[in-house]
Amino acid sequence: MSTTGRAFVAVVPSDEALDAIDFATASLRGSVPDARWTMRDQWHVTLQFLGNHVDLNAVAGALGALSEVGGDARLGGGGAFPGEGRGRVLWLGLAEGTELVGRLASAVGTLLTPVGYEPDTRPFHAHLTLARLKAPSDLRVVVAALDAMAIGPAWPVDEVVLFQSHTRRTGAEYEELARTSLAPRTAPSDRDGAPVG
Repeated sequence: MSTTGRAFVAVVPSDEALDAIDFATASLRGSVPDARWTMRDQWHVTLQFLGNHVDLNAVAGALGALSEVGGDARLGGGGAFPGEGRGRVLWLGLAEGTELVGRLASAVGTLLTPVGYEPDTRPFHAHLTLARLKAPSDLRVVVAALDAMAIGPAWPVDEVVLFQSHTRRTGAEYEELARTSLAPRTAPSDRDGAPVG
């Protein structure tokens, strides 16, 4: 892989969850004029954006020390940045796993600070970007529609992924550079020490 570039660290929903996003948003795509909708291969939940001149080998090496335990997450609930009334970014949130993903973002930030990548100072808000708009737009109806939908099954968050972002005429393309597995969850056990279930 190249040694420097624009990059970020993220978790990626399962194929079943991605299918559910596709199905849930299909009916909404024509309801937001001038929106540039993201594609399936762009869907992820960012843990940390690293900037445009990233030492990719150093970041991949630092992430190898990640020792957090995985868990489950499920998509649900919509929103917009900077606000629903004048939104520029339409997003899908997490109905489950917010604490887990926040913990992963914090752990990634701690590991990458020594190699020169400070975490964002703004409060972490786990989300998956669905669309971007050139001009602010009233997205309240679309957000309400997303809030009313059940968006797919829970999926196991068992790894984090380092992506390099390439800017193309057709939009951003994300190249997977490295995957770091999370520690497995331990099964609960009974008093005799035998696994339960």
